[in-house]
Amino acid sequence: MITRMSSRLVLMVMVFTTTIARAEGLPELLAGIESNARFGVPTRADVRITRGTASTDAVLLGHGRVVYFEVKDGVRALLRPGKALVQSRGRAAPAILGLALPGTDLLLEDLEVFTASALRTPLVSDDSPAGVVVTGAPAYGSAYALLVYTIDRGRHAVVRTQYYRDTTSNLVKVRRDGALVHVDGHWRPGEVTVEDLPGSTSTQLRLTWRAVPDTPHSVFTPAGMRGPSQIEWPPG
Repeated sequence: MITRMSSRLVLMVMVFTTTIARAEGLPELLAGIESNARFGVPTRADVRITRGTASTDAVLLGHGRVVYFEVKDGVRALLRPGKALVQSRGRAAPAILGLALPGTDLLLEDLEVFTASALRTPLVSDDSPAGVVVTGAPAYGSAYALLVYTIDRGRHAVVRTQYYRDTTSNLVKVRRDGALVHVDGHWRPGEVTVEDLPGSTSTQLRLTWRAVPDTPHSVFTPAGMRGPSQIEWPPG
């Protein structure tokens, strides 16, 4: 009897939670995704990037809507929604639109923090237990013509992204975010896979997250791009 009552209670809670989630409108959903995507305190991910037989290490640091990304012995970039800077000749310079991260299937803009204003006229194209699908053209300058996000409603996290280039029917890339972990009240992907469809290549990112509240503020400013890197790399 107790088991049956417990099962019914769990079912009732699940139904109630689902009903509340589905009652959430698109503006509230997008605001929730933005809130989850931004960084409340400086947060670091040690990243292992693998493409084919080649691997390299990188560090991602986030604070608010700003992301600093550095590849070991490689690219240094500072990203805000709709804006990317790279280190060039010892200073921060605007990145070329559509600039790719060398040796990967990622563009720098793929690493930007999601904002509710990122899509122009967003629409819900599907809503099922697998997630809600939101479609729209980028609102900022972008290499893409259309973006399609699949969202985990319960976590307000994007778990799949489809990228269309040149036209809204030319799907060129699919990204999957998995192994979500809870860090400082936000859901972050522990694994990211990006498939380039025309090139038949794939890039995997494995991310280990932790809060780093003592990170100097200068890391998240153009001035921090001047001079040598401030990143401390893990041994090995």
